[in-house]
Amino acid sequence: MKLYDFTRSYALFEEAKRYVPNGIYGPRSPMFLTFGSYPAFIERGDGCRIWDVDGNVYIDYMCSFGTNLLGLRHPKVDAAARAQWDKADCFTLPSDQWVPLAKKLVETLDDSDWCVFAKNGSDVTSYVITVARVATGRQDILLAHGAYHGSHFWCQPHGEGVPEAWKSHVHYFEYNDAADLKRVVAEHRGNIAGIMLTPHRHDAFRDQELPAPEFVAAVNALARQEGFLVLIDDVRCGFRLKLSGSARFYGYEADLGCFGKAMANGYPIAVATGRAELRAAAEKVYFTGTHFFSGVPFAAAIATIDEIRASGAIEKIDRMGRLLMDGLREAAAGEAVRLTGPPAMPFMAFADDPAFEKNRFFCGQAARRGIFFHPHHNWFVCAAITEADIRQTVDVAADCFALTKEKFS
Repeated sequence: MKLYDFTRSYALFEEAKRYVPNGIYGPRSPMFLTFGSYPAFIERGDGCRIWDVDGNVYIDYMCSFGTNLLGLRHPKVDAAARAQWDKADCFTLPSDQWVPLAKKLVETLDDSDWCVFAKNGSDVTSYVITVARVATGRQDILLAHGAYHGSHFWCQPHGEGVPEAWKSHVHYFEYNDAADLKRVVAEHRGNIAGIMLTPHRHDAFRDQELPAPEFVAAVNALARQEGFLVLIDDVRCGFRLKLSGSARFYGYEADLGCFGKAMANGYPIAVATGRAELRAAAEKVYFTGTHFFSGVPFAAAIATIDEIRASGAIEKIDRMGRLLMDGLREAAAGEAVRLTGPPAMPFMAFADDPAFEKNRFFCGQAARRGIFFHPHHNWFVCAAITEADIRQTVDVAADCFALTKEKFS
């Protein structure tokens, strides 16, 4: 097989650095992947495939970091978006899609009596901690070590340029450790407004981890006993594991929820939801953004939710994910690998690879052969993928396992 060439991608990346700090920033940077083995720019996509600017084609297991659930260029979603686009997108007031989408979300999502709209996951995670503080009259927020909840100051993972005061009311516990959670709650008793959790642990640079039943029970019980709120960051998992949300899927009794990514199949929109008793607090919080009200993503979200329900997309991505995970285990041919997370958003790592060196090499070799995995971040499966795509993926993976064994033996 001829390996992919990225000449144009890297020429554009060097040019981009003249105009944009770091050229490309955040987790989409080639430096976050394996430099030299991945493209820097994508030209187009269709279904589960993407084409880079050098003409290379990939089966995409990142799905635009989770936004692409139904498949790129999905005809029903794009038709709904175009119909709204023909009327215009961003108005002085909300479009007439505002109420239909709000009604659909409240009727679809568990523990949702109201909702507010935004653009990004960071917008709504920041919003729900504000609502929690207003509702409880307290300031402290509990987070799991290593969890990612966005790029805003209070949760920014790296902290460069962020005043310490922004994190002075944020306290950390070890995920899935009920005893450590109880310790932190005891240390800050009476000051805790809420605990924010992803439905399961999907931090970068580590295996995924499902919540233990005893941990979920401890979260629910402590929140009731101590009077703080349970905030579920369902931005990454939402609409992939269960149409009504992932909190009850794992047993959490959520008070406030955050959704985005897949809810409009790639169109930019996010939503926060809450219980009826928190409506008064929500009405006191000032929250707005010029593009929060754009109509096109609303139309796309309505069509996406309808299509997820009608097509059985969640069941399909679960089945395809299981085929992928089983195929990778078989293709590993005795190589010790760990496949973690739910099948809709799996991740693979090598057992004896604490620095992810093998994973970077393996995923880089796969990318150079048309399979787009990520060495540090959980993957995603979209409903456009077929069994033939899984077979192609597993065949390429078998070659990459052999190359990895040869390099690291």
